[in-house]
Amino acid sequence: MQETLDSYIGGKYLTTSFRVLVSEIPSTTYATHGIYFYPAKFIPQVVRFFLEKYGGGTVFDPFAGSGTVGVECEIIGKNYVLWELNPIMDVIIKASTYRGEVKPEELKIDWGYKETFLPNWKNLEYWYPKEFLSFLSTAWGYYHYAVKEELKPLIAIPLMKLSKYFSYADIKFPKLFKSKEAEQRVSRLLSEDYIRIMEEMYLEEVSKLVKKISEFNNIRAKNEVKKIVRSGIDSINEKLGTEVDSLLTSPPYLQAQEYIRTSKLELFWLGHTEEEVRQLMKKEIPYNSVEDDLIQSRLYVQYLNEIKGLKHKGLLKIYSTYFNSLAKFLNNNHEKVINFIGIFVGPVKIRGMRIPIDEILREHLESLGWSHEATYIDQIVSRRLSKVEVNPATKMPDERTPTEHLLIMRRKK
Repeated sequence: MQETLDSYIGGKYLTTSFRVLVSEIPSTTYATHGIYFYPAKFIPQVVRFFLEKYGGGTVFDPFAGSGTVGVECEIIGKNYVLWELNPIMDVIIKASTYRGEVKPEELKIDWGYKETFLPNWKNLEYWYPKEFLSFLSTAWGYYHYAVKEELKPLIAIPLMKLSKYFSYADIKFPKLFKSKEAEQRVSRLLSEDYIRIMEEMYLEEVSKLVKKISEFNNIRAKNEVKKIVRSGIDSINEKLGTEVDSLLTSPPYLQAQEYIRTSKLELFWLGHTEEEVRQLMKKEIPYNSVEDDLIQSRLYVQYLNEIKGLKHKGLLKIYSTYFNSLAKFLNNNHEKVINFIGIFVGPVKIRGMRIPIDEILREHLESLGWSHEATYIDQIVSRRLSKVEVNPATKMPDERTPTEHLLIMRRKK
């Protein structure tokens, strides 16, 4: 790992490019990273940098997303604990950390299977023409009733991609959204031999997945790692039952993208009910309920007063709920972390104000007895999501964040 930084901006605040700093990682999608779309993911270079410099024996990510921390831990041989509210993480992490050889023929689907499966979702026909539903229900029937448990995550990945592509969902938009472009795509597919296209696309996605799993297995550590993976868990109200060496996470952003809604279509095909998904959405930051006055930060109060002056109740609730939720999690769990806490966030903008999330969290952790080790400031160079004019959380013009900050806190001895 390159041990030099581009420049110093004073004291413990350092500018860098993690892509340059961790040059041994060839891309953000190497190995099994990126096997399935998930919004606002860690880039693996940030995770590798933290693991090698601050990680210790067991690393904990309470907002694990698609499981980037887990994949990197498997590659370099560290133990890990992952928590994530979104149940889709369970499928993605099992597929992306699959140990062993898998052949494409093992992942074939019986397109003539007799038992069918349709999601328990009243809006299903709004998102699919009946022609596609007939064929997809057969494929998912085979998945649910005939596939061995150990192979289900591997079959789910290409099958979820297929189910998204053959729907009215816009595949470039982060949340579930029906667009004219998607309607045109469906219309074109209906005019063609869509059954053949569906079967060929599935096999193509299987081939891609098998190659990525092979790449992962060629570079992963040979030692067995100890891991605890819990999806569908409300991290804000949960408490760690055992100590970990370090904590590394990238919590949902202040103006979050409603990650459960992003995965709704997939969750229904995987067998989750409308009520289950509804309850998960209620627990998302910053749409959840949490006590006030948990966050201990001078900066938090300063920006709180400025946001109050905007006379916008929605923004005020989002701001307060966000920081008090993270404070509650830290209050519940910081004592179980032995050495370091790493939090990767960006200073989002609200009505022209850049909110220094990392600095507010630094002040709160200092109130809990932690000391500031360093803050690494990285320039954002690319984005997967299409730009939106209005942020879904605030209902206001969307303003992109130019940098992301890795806050490192050390436990005082």
